[in-house]
Amino acid sequence: MTKLSSRTEFVKPTFQTSVNLDGYINIGSGTPNFSPPESVIQAFKESIDRRQLSYTSWSGLNTLKEAISRKLLKENKFLADPSAEILVTSGAQPAIFAIFLSILDEGDEVIIPAPYYSTYEEIAKICGAKVIPIKTDTSSNFTFIFEDFEKALSDKTKLVVLVSPSNPTGTVLLKGLIDKVYDKLKSLDIILITDEIYEHYIYDDHKHYSLMSEHVEKENIISIYSLSKGYGLTGIRVGYIVSNKNTIATIAPFHHAMNICAPVNAQYASIEALNLNREWFEVEMKNVIAARQLWMEFLDQLSLPYGIPQGAYYICFDISQCQKPAHQVSKDLRSDHQLIINSVDDKYLRGSFMQDLDVLKSGLNRFKSYLR
Repeated sequence: MTKLSSRTEFVKPTFQTSVNLDGYINIGSGTPNFSPPESVIQAFKESIDRRQLSYTSWSGLNTLKEAISRKLLKENKFLADPSAEILVTSGAQPAIFAIFLSILDEGDEVIIPAPYYSTYEEIAKICGAKVIPIKTDTSSNFTFIFEDFEKALSDKTKLVVLVSPSNPTGTVLLKGLIDKVYDKLKSLDIILITDEIYEHYIYDDHKHYSLMSEHVEKENIISIYSLSKGYGLTGIRVGYIVSNKNTIATIAPFHHAMNICAPVNAQYASIEALNLNREWFEVEMKNVIAARQLWMEFLDQLSLPYGIPQGAYYICFDISQCQKPAHQVSKDLRSDHQLIINSVDDKYLRGSFMQDLDVLKSGLNRFKSYLR
C-alpha cells in the first residue's frame, strides 16, 4: 500500500452527528432543526435563474460584505470596512483553516479552553502546531480563570482561541475575562481569535460580547462568524472573517487556495438572510429554550453533573458514573439503542437542543434505559 501522509495518524474519521439516520434518534446534532424564511430560499433560486453561476471576488460579493457590515454595526456594535476588513468564506471551518495556515508554523502553540471543538486541534496539528488546553469542568461551568490562562502561555504561543458561546460546553465568557485576556495578548503581540458563530443563542441574563466593539482598530484580533447556526443555513456554506485590512489581505490567498470563493448562490441567499429582521428567529428559539429546559431536568433527575448552558445549543455533561470512557458510551448508545450523541474527551457527552421535543423525549428515554 502507498505510504500516506503522517497527518492521517491524527486526523481520524469520527461518527457524524450533523445528519440524521433512518431508525436512529439524534440528540447530539450540531445542525439547526429549522429553515430560514422562504425569501432566503427564493433569493437562492432567483440567483440561479439569473444564471449567476460564476466566481465572485475572493473576498465575496460587495453587496454581501455591505450587508455583513450593517449587521455587525447593528448587532455587534462595531464598524467594519466592507472593502477591506471582511472576508467571506465557505463556512466557518475553512475560515479556521485559512487563519491557522496563514499564522502557524511548525512547533507553534495554540491555547484553547477545554473541552473544545476537536477540529481546532486537527487543523493545528495539520499546520505542525500543538494545542495547549486550559482545562475546565462542570464545577466552574466550564469557565477558565485568568491565572490558568497565564500559566498556559509560553514563548511558543502564537494564537489563543476563545469560543463564546462555546461548542461544546454552552459557556458564555464574561466581558471582563475576554478583555483581560486580550490586553495580555496585545502586550505580547499574540493574536486572539474570537469564534462567535453561536452569537444568536444566549439564555437567561447572559450577554454576548464582541471584542471589536471596544477595539475598533482590530489589532491582534480575528473574529469568525457564520450563516450556518443562527440562520439555519449549514448546508450552503457561508461564513466570514473580520479583522484589520492587513490581516484580511494575508488570510485571503489561503482561503482562495482551498475554495477560490464562497458559493455564489449561497452568497445571494446570505444577503437576504442578513437583511431580514430577526423576528422569525425568536419563534424558532422557543423550541430551543424548551429543549434546553428538558435536558437540564433530565440530567438533574439522573444526578449527572453538567454545565448550565448559557449560550449555543449544547449541554455538556459528565458521564463518569458509567465507568466507561465517553467515546465507548457514545458507541454503545449508537449500536444498542440507536441513539446518536457524540463524546467530548473521555468524560463528557454533548447533548443538543436541535430536535423536536417529542423526538427528544423519546431519545432521552432510550438514554435512561441505557443507564439502568
